[in-house]
Amino acid sequence: MNKRNVRRALTLGFKLIFAGALAVFMMAAPACDGGSDGGGTEEEKQRVFTDELERVEPNENLHFTMATVGDGYDVFAPVENEWGYRYGPSIIYYPDGSVDAWFATPGTLGEWDWFTYKHSEDGGKTWSQEKVVLQPTPDSMDHYSVCDPGVIYFGGYFYIGYTSTIVSTNGGINNNCFVARSKNPDGPYEKWNGSGWGGDPQPIVYYNESDTSWGAGELSFVELDGTLYCYYTWTCPDGDYEMVATADSTDENWPATMEYRGVAYKKGSGQDSCDVVYVEDYGKFLAFSTYNRFTESSGIAVMESNDGITFEQVAVIRTGISQYCHNMGISKRPNGHIQMDDEISFIGYAYSSGGPDSGYWGKWATRFQDIDLSVYEGEITDTDEGGKGVLRSDYFWPLPEESELWTVGVGTLPHKIEFCIDDGAYDLDLYWYDTRLQTHQITSADGVEFSGYDQNVIEFDGLRIVAKSVGKTNVTVTYDGCSVEFKVYVRESGFPIGKSNPDIATVRPVQENMVVYKDEAYGARHRQQIRGYVIFEDETWGEAYNDRTSLHPDYPAMVPAETYEMEFEVADTSILRVDRKGVIMPKKAGSTTVTVTITGGHSFTVNVTVLDEPQEGTEGQIDFTLS
Repeated sequence: MNKRNVRRALTLGFKLIFAGALAVFMMAAPACDGGSDGGGTEEEKQRVFTDELERVEPNENLHFTMATVGDGYDVFAPVENEWGYRYGPSIIYYPDGSVDAWFATPGTLGEWDWFTYKHSEDGGKTWSQEKVVLQPTPDSMDHYSVCDPGVIYFGGYFYIGYTSTIVSTNGGINNNCFVARSKNPDGPYEKWNGSGWGGDPQPIVYYNESDTSWGAGELSFVELDGTLYCYYTWTCPDGDYEMVATADSTDENWPATMEYRGVAYKKGSGQDSCDVVYVEDYGKFLAFSTYNRFTESSGIAVMESNDGITFEQVAVIRTGISQYCHNMGISKRPNGHIQMDDEISFIGYAYSSGGPDSGYWGKWATRFQDIDLSVYEGEITDTDEGGKGVLRSDYFWPLPEESELWTVGVGTLPHKIEFCIDDGAYDLDLYWYDTRLQTHQITSADGVEFSGYDQNVIEFDGLRIVAKSVGKTNVTVTYDGCSVEFKVYVRESGFPIGKSNPDIATVRPVQENMVVYKDEAYGARHRQQIRGYVIFEDETWGEAYNDRTSLHPDYPAMVPAETYEMEFEVADTSILRVDRKGVIMPKKAGSTTVTVTITGGHSFTVNVTVLDEPQEGTEGQIDFTLS
C-alpha cells in the first residue's frame, strides 16, 4: 500500500476504533510563524510552502518505515580510476518542483573539502552544472575544510551547517560545528563569527573532549514554530552519539541562543550522521542515516521521535540500497518539513564497490533514489527482515573531453598572502578549478576582478599585489562567475614571517569556566580537556594541549609539546586531577581552579566545577562559546 493510502486508511481506522483518543490526537495546535519569511521578495515567497498542516499530537503506536522505488540514478560519479566524491548531500525542494542540492567535494591546494551546489528545475530529473559555493576561510577556525553540508531555509536566509577543524593530526579529528548564511542558495555566504554574521568563523558547537577523537560536526536542522532543532554528531572516547540543541529561530543571531538538550540517540553499528525531517501529517520527527557504512551489509536506518529530542530506531532498510553506502541526506521542504503527499521524495547517498581496503576508498558515486515512506500501527517491526543491498560496480563515468569541463571555483596559493612592506609587491598565484578539480593557473588579469579590499593597504597591478601601508585586508577575487575570499597581510620591515619556533606572545584559556560530571552524564563519561589558545610573535596561532609532533610526524602539532610544554596545577586535588594532555578526571563534587603554565613563563587559570550528575535545567546552561 502506498504512503497516501496507508495514511488515509489508518486515519479512518482511528476514527472508528479510538474515537475518544482521536479528539486529542487530531487537536490542532496553532502554527507559529516564528521562523517563516513573512514579507520578503517575490523570490523568497516562492520558496515557502503555503499548505502547512495544522499541528497534531504524535501517536506513540504509529511507526514509520521506508522502501526504495526504482534503482535511482547517479548525480555524480568519479572518472575511472580517479579519486573523487560528492558525498553527504543536503537536498531542499520548493513549491514549484525545483530542487537545490549541496555536496561535500574534495578541496585542493591544501584545503580538504569544499561545498558544491546544483539546481534542478524539474524535480531532480536534470541538474545544472555544479559550482563551488563555500570554501574555508584562511587563517581561521575553519581553515582546513568545510565538510558535511546541512542546509535549511527560514527567515529569508539559507543556513548551511558544516564541519571543520584546526587540527591537521591524522587528517581530520577534533572537529567543531560551524554555520554560514546567504540570501541565495549559491551564495555568497557569510559565516557566524561568535556574535554576528561575517568575517572569521567561530564554532556554534565546540568539541572540548580528548583531541584524539573525531569530535563534533555533521549538522542537520529542522525549524518548527519558532524553534530551530540542531542535530549533530559527537564522537568522543566513550562513544559515538547524535546530540541535539535548540535555538530561537526568530532571532537573527540564533546561534547565540543555542541550548543543549541532550542525546538524541547513541549510534549503532557503523552508523553515520543523520538527516532529520519533521512529518507534518503525524507530528513526528524522522532521522535517516546510513548503517554499517562502507560494508556489504550497509543500509539506511530510520529513527523516529515524538518530541524532536529523543529518538528510537524503527527500521534498517537494505533492499534496493547500494552496498558500501555512507553519508546520506533526504529531500525536504526548505524548513526541514515533509508531507506524506509531497510529490518529491528521495534520498541521496555516496557509495562504491568496496570498503576502505578495497582500492575504492575516495572513489565514491552519489546516488539519488526515490523512496516511499509509510506508517503502521502497533509494535515496532523489522519491515525489511533479510533484506540485502545491491552491489553496483559499473558506476564510473567516462573521461570527459577538455571542452566539456567548466569552471567550478577559483583560488589562490597560498590562501593567506604575507609579505613585508619593504618587499614592495607580491606576485599572486591564482588558479581556476574545473569540475574534475584539476587546477589551471591564471596568468593574465583579463576576466579577473578584485574587490572588497582596503585600498589604503594594497592595490593591484594586474595580478601583482602592491603594498601601500602596513595592515591586513581581505580580498574577494572573481573569475568566470566564481568567487573566493583570501587574505593579505602587509607586515612592517623585519617582521618574523615563517620564523622557526617563534616565541609565545600571549596565551589564554580556550574555555575559562568548565563544568564536568563525576559519573556518567549524557550517555557517557565525557572527559573535557583544558586547552590554551596560543598566539606567537609572528601572529601564527594554535590550541595547546601537550600534543607531540613526534607521535604523528606527517601531521605537525600546532603547538608542539617538544618546544612548548604545558604543566597543570590543581588547587584542590581532592576534587579532580588533570592528566598530562589536560583531560580532567573528576573525583568528587566541588569547585576548584587549575593553573596552567607553558614554556616561556606564560600562564592562565581555569575554573572547574564538578557535579555528581546534571541538575535540572543544566541542559540549557551548556556553554557552546569560546572564551
